[in-house]
Amino acid sequence: MPAATSTTGFFQVEPQLPNAWDEDATLRRAADLFLPASTVTAESADLHSFAADVISPEIFAAITNAETQLPYLNGGGYTAFGAPQDAATLVTSPGWNILQDFALASGFVPQGYDAKLGGSARVIEALKIALWAPSSALTTCPSGMQDGAIEVLRNQLRNNTTPPGWNKDLQDTRTKVFEAALGRLMNTNPKEAWTSGQWMTERAGGSDVRGTETIAEWVGMGADGVDLNGLPLGPYSISGFKWFASAADCGVSILLAFTPKGLSCFLAPTRKLVNGKVKINGFRFQRLKNKLGTKALPSAELEIKGMRAWLIGGEGRGVAVISTVLNVTRLHNAIRTAGFMGRGLSVVRAFARVRTFPSRPAPNNYLYHIPLFNKTLASLTVRYRADMLVATFIAGLLGAVSTNQRTVAVLPASHEDNVLLLRLLTSVAKAYTTKHGVAHLQECMEGLGGVGYLENNETPHLNVARMFRDANVFPIWEGTFDVLSTDTVKVLRGKLGAECEGALGRWINQVLNAGSSAQLAQAKQAIRARWEAFVLSLPSDKDTLMPHARYVVNTIGDIVAATLLVADAERDGNEVAAEIARRFITAQFAPEDVKPVFGQTAGVSRMDQLIAFEGDNEVLGKTQRAKL
Repeated sequence: MPAATSTTGFFQVEPQLPNAWDEDATLRRAADLFLPASTVTAESADLHSFAADVISPEIFAAITNAETQLPYLNGGGYTAFGAPQDAATLVTSPGWNILQDFALASGFVPQGYDAKLGGSARVIEALKIALWAPSSALTTCPSGMQDGAIEVLRNQLRNNTTPPGWNKDLQDTRTKVFEAALGRLMNTNPKEAWTSGQWMTERAGGSDVRGTETIAEWVGMGADGVDLNGLPLGPYSISGFKWFASAADCGVSILLAFTPKGLSCFLAPTRKLVNGKVKINGFRFQRLKNKLGTKALPSAELEIKGMRAWLIGGEGRGVAVISTVLNVTRLHNAIRTAGFMGRGLSVVRAFARVRTFPSRPAPNNYLYHIPLFNKTLASLTVRYRADMLVATFIAGLLGAVSTNQRTVAVLPASHEDNVLLLRLLTSVAKAYTTKHGVAHLQECMEGLGGVGYLENNETPHLNVARMFRDANVFPIWEGTFDVLSTDTVKVLRGKLGAECEGALGRWINQVLNAGSSAQLAQAKQAIRARWEAFVLSLPSDKDTLMPHARYVVNTIGDIVAATLLVADAERDGNEVAAEIARRFITAQFAPEDVKPVFGQTAGVSRMDQLIAFEGDNEVLGKTQRAKL
């Protein structure tokens, strides 16, 4: 055998990513569980096309450009003569702009409000977020805040209450401003559409927004200039400092500031027209953040001085108003995480299809023939399946609540219970799924060996390292695990606590009573026992329970995931889905029973491979003819 050189010898065949709508069984089963069959049929072609678009060479080229040409402040924010750069300050890469335009043009955020889809609209949106997120270079961040801003403005226009002391002309003007902003946020023309910012975090408080040092002063109308819709700038002048503002290239922002009546929420355009020229609306970029991941996403420190804005809701109601944005963005983070997990597994499966071992005789020399590899991949798939179902469940709840339509049997039977579970479980789902995503992607990197650790910009579709870096933000922004665990305990021990607990118990019984699979009877019993023991074990006092808030979130997450896995398996009697449910429930509720099954290696390996490669007919077809 001749010696290898830099250009001769063995070269690994490059793995190719398949269309996830075809190959990702978990994604398809989530769609089938949370959408009516008629909706799946009607939307399948669009989802298949979207899944192909997000892994196109053009998209991956844009990712590489966005990751290698990072955003920057032109001249540090100033001209050569020391004048502010103003609207030209922030420069983003062509790749970022391509990805942002793709997200806007695809319209998955406005689709979440499509009246024709009714309660299913949010689930369709969630499936597209899962497909798009790992290809997005985190343009999904401004998309999530765009979605939250839409929800806030729709609520405001629906209620349309007039703040005390406002005359009719001022109220009518504000309505026109909100309607025009909503039109921009719902627009699918990238040249006209806006994304949104969500400017909350400050130096003093972080997640504790009572430490806000930003002040809103009533100055009345008559500001210099108009917004980009040609409408008046708001009657409030806002000044302060925001320490961490992501999506700094947004068209509009929702932000918190204090008025004499307390912490309040405002809508402010980020740009204004002054004598026909585009100017920044009262803020200055201090610097961009240097982060572990999300490198392409411009996150900034902002000094706000005289930013004109409109009050949303009433003065002193800022936390209540902006919580609507937070609930939407927390859902986005949960479903993004699931999408990252799915893409990581897709890359590993693609690698396994082409990676061979010289020490093993053909045809049983591929990575997918290795029993230990299959077992590892199967365990990752079980976790991915659980988290995807939990995240999509929240999308289903949001759709049911916002439209008052229950479209599938797995959702709670009453509207009131949908509302209660959405309040309780949104924080749980975000905390629960995002924490798993980081460890999951580390395993996916490891599954590729050394090449998984590389920043594969030359083969960007295989760059799991980038996804790992980016995924670390999901457990942090929009509320860390501890912040969301605290919120969960406050809900359970607050005025709606007993109602939320009752709604969750009713839903668990509803789902478990809906099927009659004998092979899952023991699993159902384990779920019921775990729920009953959990409820009985919790102290009634909030302060006593608070140090154990993480345990509360993890336990509720496990119970909800287990219930959904059973519902998925009983829906069609699928053998693999039933085994996934059993494995998850055993691992989470009876870990002492998770022991090697010695003497049954071939059978266990076969089921491991069925779980790991369920959507891959090529691998399963080959191994049916080959000895494991």
